[in-house]
Order: sequence, then structure tokens, then C-alpha cells
Amino acid sequence: MTGCRGKLLVLDTRTMEFSVADLPPEARRQYVDIAIVEAGEGIIGMFVLPNHTSDLSYLIRRNNGGSSSQWRLEKTIRLDSRWCRFTNSTGRHLLLFHSGSSLLDKGTFALDIKTFQLEKVFATPGTPMTYVYSNFPPSLLSSPTISSAAS
Repeated sequence: MTGCRGKLLVLDTRTMEFSVADLPPEARRQYVDIAIVEAGEGIIGMFVLPNHTSDLSYLIRRNNGGSSSQWRLEKTIRLDSRWCRFTNSTGRHLLLFHSGSSLLDKGTFALDIKTFQLEKVFATPGTPMTYVYSNFPPSLLSSPTISSAAS
């Protein structure tokens, strides 16, 4: 997010041009977690989780070739608790930490951004330290080769 409240700097990766977009009302609160995802073919997705609420909103914004477009609420996911925060993400999953009311409830959950399925990844008694491994760089890890200086 930029220093301008209520605005978002957007890079169109097809044209490599920047534009400024208005944030949806759901994302304009003072304390809010925001995660931007690629929702497919010119569509930007945004997950919004205001602090101390149990509603996770998913909004989309279509790229209309430079014309103005509005955010549209696609889905609201009711979480079991008001004590969740975004911690990390991968290409397909958004990780949320649930601080819970007891040690049994605490843990990190993965939200599949395509199916909206929420799954507990691991339990943790303290603050989450989540690091995501996403096969990077794949070319170095997938096919080891041996080279020789002699030709």
C-alpha cells in the first residue's frame, strides 16, 4: 500500500505500466491485513482481514484494458475466531496464524485461494515463524548435471 490512504499502486505485468487503484471500503480501515493474489487472466484478487474481526473478505478487480474498474466482493469467509493474522503466502495458499483461546487452538492454517478450503498446517504454542519453500530456483534443484572442463 502506498502512503496515500485508500490507494494501491498496481503494475500491469502485460504492459509493464503502473496505475493507481482505489482500495475497496473493506480495506480502508486503520488496522487491516491485505493480501493481493493473481486470480487469473487479468483479474486481481484481494483478501482483506480487518483486525479483531472474524470475517475474511475476498474481492476481485478485473483489468478492463485501462478503463476504470471497481472491486467486487466475491466471498466472505467466516473464521472461528477474531484472532487471526496473515503470516505468509505461496502461489496457491495464504497462511494465517490463529492465536486461539487455548494452546490447542493456536496454529497456522493454509487457505487455498482457489477453493477457499482452510486447513490446519501445524500447531504452535508461540508466535508463528512461517517460512515457505516454493521450489525456487527450480532449475538448480530439479536436474543436477556434471560438467567437465575438458572438451
